[in-house]
Amino acid sequence: MRALLATGLALFLVLTAAAPHVHTHPGGADECATCVLRHSAPPPSETPDVAPVVHVAGEAASAPGCSPAAGFPLGAVPGQSPPAGV
Repeated sequence: MRALLATGLALFLVLTAAAPHVHTHPGGADECATCVLRHSAPPPSETPDVAPVVHVAGEAASAPGCSPAAGFPLGAVPGQSPPAGV
């Protein structure tokens, strides 16, 4: 039953699009969507490249002699005792 209904609907759409029709509607004599699609250019066959482009400015390198420790040095924070032996 579904196949028969789908076939009938497809046949109806093909005949409706192929049949000559008159553009008489209250908005004016503009072309209908079927006529616009008939006279439009075909879509491009290949998919456009939409991948983001990565720009590399240079090689990332750390400065020589940098300490791997992070944070404030001992004694720099108020209330913290200065380093021993100084």
